[in-house]
Amino acid sequence: MGFHQHKTTLGAFALAKGLATVLATVLATVTVIGVSVPANAETRVYVTRDADGNPIFSDRQSTGSEAHVVKELPSMPAFRRDAPAPEAPAPEETADQSTTYTSLSIVTPSNGTQLERGFNGELEISGVLTPALGKGDRVVLKDRGQEIAQGQQTYFSLKDLDRGEHRFRLEVQNDAGETLLSSQTVTVFVQRSSSLAR
Repeated sequence: MGFHQHKTTLGAFALAKGLATVLATVLATVTVIGVSVPANAETRVYVTRDADGNPIFSDRQSTGSEAHVVKELPSMPAFRRDAPAPEAPAPEETADQSTTYTSLSIVTPSNGTQLERGFNGELEISGVLTPALGKGDRVVLKDRGQEIAQGQQTYFSLKDLDRGEHRFRLEVQNDAGETLLSSQTVTVFVQRSSSLAR
């Protein structure tokens, strides 16, 4: 193979490589801007050579340039990525968050306690509630079915109890006055001097 033929082969290889580069650049540009190119679209590339015989590619015609028509491959348009759907808001908590109580009992005094003379009818009643008192509920202390005290605690201090028999019971009630849970009944006998004996 002669030198001239070898140089011609290298020139053709460089020309093909240059055309491929231009084509890749054009296709990349088309894809980025999201424009579909018809299957039969064509691009005209002009080739000139420098003093060393290296090809120079351009999209504009110049003196002594050779025109080459390159058919472009069809490209897919850029896909638009839709924004993710907003998450559904969490359901609001219902206002009725009632507490389910499991136990309520009077710890002191014990059933059958005798309150001797000299205590002046003073008595402390303590109970245990499980679970703890819920919002809006209350603890009611009853004696023989009549409410004598209420609060947010299970501890009550009583004074000036009448002599005789007392039957105490604790109840948990909601804000509507409904009884949710009751303790056992504890009977206490108060021994006080009669006012008639004074």
